[in-house]
Amino acid sequence: MAARLVVKATQPDDAARGRLRPEYAENADSLIAVAQVVAVEFATIAAANDYWREA
Repeated sequence: MAARLVVKATQPDDAARGRLRPEYAENADSLIAVAQVVAVEFATIAAANDYWREA
C-alpha cells in the first residue's frame, strides 16, 4: 500500500501512470527498485518511531 501511495504522490496524473506502467510492470529491475524504496520507507518510519519512544 505504501508503494502505491508513493507512486501516486510522485506521479499524480492517472493517465501518465497508465502509460508508464507497461514499461516497469515487466521489468524485474524496476520492481526490485520499488521494493527497495518501500523497504527504506518502512525502515525510516521504524527508526523515527524508536526515536520518539526514547525521547
